[in-house]
Amino acid sequence: MNTAAADRPLIGQTVLITGATGGIGHQTAHVLARSGAQVIITGRDPDTGEQAAAAIRRESEPDSVIFRRADHSTVGGNQDLADRVRAADPRLTLLINNVGGLYPTRWETPDGYEATLAMNFVGPYALTAELLPLLRAGAPSRCVNVVSAGFKMWNTDPFTDVQSADWFVSGDAYAHTKLLNVLASLAWARRLTADQVTVNVVHPGLSWTHMTQSMTAQTMPSWRLVWPLLRLLQRRGSPAKAGRRVAFVASSPQTAGYTGRYFEGRRRPSRLSARELDPQNQDRAWRLGAELVATAPTHRPHKPQPGDG
Repeated sequence: MNTAAADRPLIGQTVLITGATGGIGHQTAHVLARSGAQVIITGRDPDTGEQAAAAIRRESEPDSVIFRRADHSTVGGNQDLADRVRAADPRLTLLINNVGGLYPTRWETPDGYEATLAMNFVGPYALTAELLPLLRAGAPSRCVNVVSAGFKMWNTDPFTDVQSADWFVSGDAYAHTKLLNVLASLAWARRLTADQVTVNVVHPGLSWTHMTQSMTAQTMPSWRLVWPLLRLLQRRGSPAKAGRRVAFVASSPQTAGYTGRYFEGRRRPSRLSARELDPQNQDRAWRLGAELVATAPTHRPHKPQPGDG
C-alpha cells in the first residue's frame, strides 16, 4: 500500500536483519519496511523466507523486502552472506544482528564451536566485521545487536569455559554468550567513530516466539524459582511489541546520538553494571571474537573491499 512520504522516513535506506523470517526479527522488518526502508531478511529455509518476505510486502511496497538464505552458525556462512549483500548494494545504513540460538543439548557447528556461542556471539561478530565497509559507505549508519536481559544472570568469569565444554546448561550458555555479545558490542562502539557508525544493544522484552516456547524449567535452571511467573509473562509477551522496540532503537531520531548503550524497556538507555562497562572486559571480548573468527575452519581470508581502512 502507498503511504505519504512523510510517513516513510526511511526511504533510501538499506537494512539487513538477520533471522527475520519469524518472531521478533520478522516484526522488526515489518516496521522498518512500512517506514520506507529497503529490507533484507535472512533465514535458513528458502520457502519460509520467501513466505515471510511476501507477508511484509503485502503491508508495505512490492519491492520493500528481499530474502537471503544464510547459515549464521558458521563464520564462512556469515562471510558468504556479506559477499552477496556487497554484490547487490554498495551501501548499508542499518545492520540488526537479531539471529540467536538456545539449545536443549550441547552440539557443535562445522567450525567446532558450541552452537550457542556460534549463534549468539561468533556469528554476529563475524558479520559485523565483514559489513563494516558497507556501513561506513552508508554513514551515518547504525548497528544494533539484539540481546537478552538474561546476560545479567551469568555471574561467573565471562571468559571461563566459553565453549561450555566442562559443563553445559542451556540457559547458562545462553546468558554467557549474550554477555559476550554485549561486551564486544560496547568495544565495537569505542572503536568506531560515532558520526559514521553507532553500535547499541537492545533487550526487546519477553515475547512468545519459537525460542521462548522451546525453553523449559530444565533448560533454564537459574530461573527455576520464578519459572511459572516467567512462563506466564512469556505467553503474554507480544513479538510485535518487541519488534517495535528494536525498530525504535535502530531507526528513531531519538536514539541517533547514542552509541555503546544498552536499551531495555524504555526509550532511553538503561544502566549497565561495572562488569559490562569495564573497558578491559570489553576489549577482551572483542579480541576473543576476532580470534574465534580468524581460527574458524570455515573462515576465508579477508579480501580488501571498497571502504576498508
